[in-house]
Amino acid sequence: MLVAFAATAQTSSQQIQQLKLEARANAAAGNWDGAITSFQKAIELAPRDVTSRVELGDAFLRVARYPEAIASYHEALRISPRDLNAEIGLAQAYRGVHNYEQAKQILEKSRAEHPQSPKPLAALGDLDIELQTYDAAIAHLRAALTFAPADVESRIRLAVAYEAKGNSDDALAQVAKTLARDSGNALAYYTRAKIYSDRNQDAAALPDAMKSVELQPRNPRARLLLGKILLRAPQGEPAAQAKERCRRAVTAVEPLLEMSTRDSETLFLLSRAYDCAGNPEQAQTILAEFEKSSKNDREAKENQTQAKHLVQQANELAMKNDFAGSLDLLQQAIAMDATYGAAYSQLAKLYYSAGDLDKASQAVSQALERDAYQPDFLYVQGKILEKQGKLDEALAAFQRSTVVNPKESDAFFEMGVIYEQRGDKEHALAVYKKAVAISPDDPDYQHALASLSGHTAER
Repeated sequence: MLVAFAATAQTSSQQIQQLKLEARANAAAGNWDGAITSFQKAIELAPRDVTSRVELGDAFLRVARYPEAIASYHEALRISPRDLNAEIGLAQAYRGVHNYEQAKQILEKSRAEHPQSPKPLAALGDLDIELQTYDAAIAHLRAALTFAPADVESRIRLAVAYEAKGNSDDALAQVAKTLARDSGNALAYYTRAKIYSDRNQDAAALPDAMKSVELQPRNPRARLLLGKILLRAPQGEPAAQAKERCRRAVTAVEPLLEMSTRDSETLFLLSRAYDCAGNPEQAQTILAEFEKSSKNDREAKENQTQAKHLVQQANELAMKNDFAGSLDLLQQAIAMDATYGAAYSQLAKLYYSAGDLDKASQAVSQALERDAYQPDFLYVQGKILEKQGKLDEALAAFQRSTVVNPKESDAFFEMGVIYEQRGDKEHALAVYKKAVAISPDDPDYQHALASLSGHTAER
C-alpha cells in the first residue's frame, strides 16, 4: 500500500513538473492564455506550490488581468508570507490598477523584510520615476546598485532619474556605465542623445539618436528626437548638404504616420522636414493637418477640464436633491468629454437614487469600459446589482473593488450585508471586521459588527 502511495505521489509530481514546463514554454512563446491554463492545472494538483502561484500572477500581469494577478500573489503570500517575488509582483499589479499607495507600502515592507536584496529598492526607484519623485528614485536606485552593480536596468533608470531632475553630468556617467555593460541598450543611447541635444551639442547627439532608432525602429520618441536633431542646421552648412540632412529627417519621422502616430508634435516636425527637403506641397498638406490636430488637442484639453468641473457641480446639485439640474450638467460633461469615466459613474449614482436601475446599470457599464479597475466604479456597480437582487454578481463586483483597493471599507461593508442576508455569519463577521479596521469611526460599521457579534455570541 505504501509502495502504491509513493508511486501515485511520484506520478503527481511528474505531472506538476510537466504542467509547469508547458506553462513556461507557452509564456516564452507569448501564449499567455496557454501559460495561465497550465499553471492553474498545476496549482489544482499542488495548491501550496508558491512558485506556480507567483508565475501564474506574472502571467496574469502580462495580459493586464490585474485583479487575478493580485489574488494569485496574495495567495502565494498567504502560503509563504515573505516571498520576495510575490511581493514584487503584487506591487506591480497594484501599479497596474493605479493604486500607487498600496504598491509603495508593499515595496517598503518588502525592503524591510529583505534588507540585503536589491529588488525592492529597484522596484521602488522605478515607481518613484513614474510618480516623478526623482530624489527618492535616485536614493532607491543608488541603494539598489550597491547590492547589484551589474544591474543594467537599475543603472539606466538612475540615469533617467538624474536626467529628469536636470543633473545631466551624473546622468551621462550612468549612461556610460550602462553601455560599458550593455552596448545594445536603446534607452541609454536615447538618454544620452537627449542630453546632448538639450545642450545643443548636435554633433554628439546625432550618432546616439541614430543608434537608438536602429535598435528600436518603432519607438516614436527616438524617431522624433532624431528628426529634431537632423533639422538643426550647422552653421555654414552648404545648401546641398542641408537638403540631404532634411531628407534624412523625413525618413526618420515619416514612418510614424504609418504607426498611427499623428499627434501635433509629429505633424509639425514632419511639415518642417518636408519644407526643408524641398517638398513644399507635402509640407503644406501636413502643416494643415498639424493646425487641425493642434486645435483639436487644445479643445480636448479644455473640454476635459470643463467636464471635470461640470461633474463636480453635478455632484453638488445631487447632494441638494436637484435631480434635473445634476442630470443636465452630467449630460453636458459627457458631451464635452465622452472618455471621462467619472461622469458616467456619477450618472449611475443619480439614476440609482432615482430608482431607475436599468439606466444606472447602463451608465456604470460605460464608466467601467473607460476604467475597468476603478474601485469606485466597481462599488457603484455592486450597489446597483445588489438593488436588482443579483447578489452573486454584486458580491463579485464588491470583491473586485476590494481587490484593487484593500482600503475600500464601503465595499467590505456591503459584502457583509449580502453574507448576512444569506445567513453566512462567518463571512459576514470577517468582512465587517475589515470594514471597521479600515474606518473605525463609522457608526454603521460598528453597529453591524456589534449586532452580528452579539448574535453569534448568543448562539
